[in-house]
Amino acid sequence: VSVLEQVAVAWQALLRTLAALTERRLWGPWLVLGAAQAATLALLVLFAHPWLSWAMAPLVRWAAGEAALHYPGLMLALPGLYARADMLVGGTLGAVMVGAGTVLFASRFRGFAPAGGEAFARAGRCAVTLVLAQLPYNLLVAALGFGVEVLLGQGAQRGLAQKLVFLGVLGGTVILQSLFLYVAALVVLERRGALEALRALPRAWARGFWAALFLGALLLVPLLPLQMLLDQAQRLVERGDPDLVAWVVGLQALVGLVAWTVLVGSATLVYLSLVAERLEEAAT
Repeated sequence: VSVLEQVAVAWQALLRTLAALTERRLWGPWLVLGAAQAATLALLVLFAHPWLSWAMAPLVRWAAGEAALHYPGLMLALPGLYARADMLVGGTLGAVMVGAGTVLFASRFRGFAPAGGEAFARAGRCAVTLVLAQLPYNLLVAALGFGVEVLLGQGAQRGLAQKLVFLGVLGGTVILQSLFLYVAALVVLERRGALEALRALPRAWARGFWAALFLGALLLVPLLPLQMLLDQAQRLVERGDPDLVAWVVGLQALVGLVAWTVLVGSATLVYLSLVAERLEEAAT
């Protein structure tokens, strides 16, 4: 399948996914994940509350330093704190919810009524496999983030160097996401184990890598303005609007959740249209 054909299929998959989002039954896994993300953000913002401080204050100090324990230092550190916490949520609960979402979208695109109970049950049975199969992706993204922190700590944060680092992170994240985008489908639709699903990825790339890359890059666009605004958290605090940082982090999480919903739906349809056929051919 040529690059243009993959992109055309991805575009049609995106349009069909957007049209399908009017069905409430497709939103179950994403509401669960969204609730977990909202709770994570609330725990960070309200860490000083007497009911939370005994547990949260040591974690905040360990993750962001003493300055983050005081207002508005917390708001300066909040984007990074939430990003690390969300990576943990995404790598565990998020991996399972992606599996459940994949089952729901697959049922919808195959012409069946999406059954939330069945989707959650199947993802639950594959929970450990889903987490392990997506672990390499999460570790690589974490390593990429750590490398960026090292670069910025060495003074690469000014002018052109900062822009190059930012573009490099975006490009690297989209490529990694594209490489692992079909893992959930291989686990929950093909019922493969974690290692078996990872071994099947190269054959999936031959049929659908460019479609995955197109979808990942396209759905990153809505997040860029919010990320650029969060990169200016210092200025927001200096202008006297530190609480705005928390609102932007929350909005970014919401936009990201919707983007992931669309991405998983689109990737599921691409998988059913292109990749599954390729894997069946390879197995015969």
